[in-house]
Amino acid sequence: MNDANSFLVYDRPALASSAEQAWPGLRVERYQLEAMAMPAHAHDQHMLILHQGVQPVRSSRRNGSGTEEDLFRPGDAGLYPAGEYGPTAWYGPADIIQLQIDTQALENRASLQASKFTLRDRFRFEDGLLTQLGRQLLTTAGTRHTLGLLYVESLTNALCYHLLEHHAIQEQRPAPGRTLSGSVLTRIEAYLEGNMEQVVTVEALAGLANLSVFHFMRCFRHTTGQSPYQYVLGWKIRRAQHLLRIGELPVAAVGEVLGFASPAHFSAAFKRATGRSPRDFQQR
Repeated sequence: MNDANSFLVYDRPALASSAEQAWPGLRVERYQLEAMAMPAHAHDQHMLILHQGVQPVRSSRRNGSGTEEDLFRPGDAGLYPAGEYGPTAWYGPADIIQLQIDTQALENRASLQASKFTLRDRFRFEDGLLTQLGRQLLTTAGTRHTLGLLYVESLTNALCYHLLEHHAIQEQRPAPGRTLSGSVLTRIEAYLEGNMEQVVTVEALAGLANLSVFHFMRCFRHTTGQSPYQYVLGWKIRRAQHLLRIGELPVAAVGEVLGFASPAHFSAAFKRATGRSPRDFQQR
């Protein structure tokens, strides 16, 4: 194996890889390797390695003046944050899924409450959810899922949030109570006006504020007292009332113009918010 600054490079091609799909913040590959020894090395991305081989394989790593050694069984994982590592050896065939997680991508998903987090260095551990997510991402890397990048992003988010929650040390500090500026709220209103018929995502709204999703959701609630979902739904209900008062569109068309999934969905949401059905509101 050769030294690499961003990704571990082996002496054989990957059996499967997401490299060609260029997923943002993540790369997944599968390798089948023979017993091997690697010299001291460094990488500037976080590495998660999932062992999938039927037979257990023993591995060791030089760590300071000592040596760690353990037996990796199917489903076991190793988590290696960005940094420098001593010589490592595997003493038998290994079938692995290797995930490279961009350091900035993980930081962007960190909670606003955490001023700093440190990902744990774990030579060998068990985590069924990480294994399941890694396998699903590998499967997706070799196919074109019907939901495309949205599906990959959901899996990547679940992976990163799980790492932050269960495999990181966070220093907490009081939330500063930052609010969104009036210009940001104006951009959000304009975006909703221009995209009434579209499904509005939190990611799209956070982009208007140039904030990560975590930061945006926190600031949004401080500013409006509502979650983005509640705010957008309230905006659409108010717009629906306006359109129903004008009376130029039938009730079903109003729901369609505002991007509700179906007339029944529109009617139920409207009645929950106003206490009356859209038809009754229009007639009154």
